[in-house]
Amino acid sequence: MARHTKTNSPRSSELVDQTSAQHHLYELLKEFPTVMLGTFEQTGTTPSLVARPMSVSKLDPDCKLTFITGIDTSKVDEALRARVGHVIGQSKTRFFTVRGQIRVSQDRARIRELWSKVNDLWFDGADDPTAAIMEFYPEEAELWDVSGANGLRFVFAAAKALVTGKELPNERAGEQHDRFSVR
Repeated sequence: MARHTKTNSPRSSELVDQTSAQHHLYELLKEFPTVMLGTFEQTGTTPSLVARPMSVSKLDPDCKLTFITGIDTSKVDEALRARVGHVIGQSKTRFFTVRGQIRVSQDRARIRELWSKVNDLWFDGADDPTAAIMEFYPEEAELWDVSGANGLRFVFAAAKALVTGKELPNERAGEQHDRFSVR
């Protein structure tokens, strides 16, 4: 069972089946062919998150994301040093951030398997020695969804708060925000 919490909701200790949580995240990730991949850059004594757009080469049902990148890039150096990162995505009504582990490899068979014509823009084919695979293994996800009924409830609550001068009730935020363990 995955720990599943509805932020700011009386049901914050609610548990859901891990398969359901993974499936929900998987369905959302399928909508994003490009995501922002965040790694930690060491500047002085404090690491800072640096996010870059990355094309998803493969999305597995367990929500693992695979990217093709250059082995000689700062994002690879940062991933090898910290081994953790974030994936972030946003549409007009849905937003997510996922924290997880990053692994880098230069497995030629995997690179050939994942290769697409677009990768030729950056590399001299799948056998280019600078091509690498970056795999992102999600651990915890946060989702915000203001689409459909959630969006209508939020718009109504926001309009009411604006007219009355009162703050949005906390339970409204809980209806659109989920945090859960992916693994």
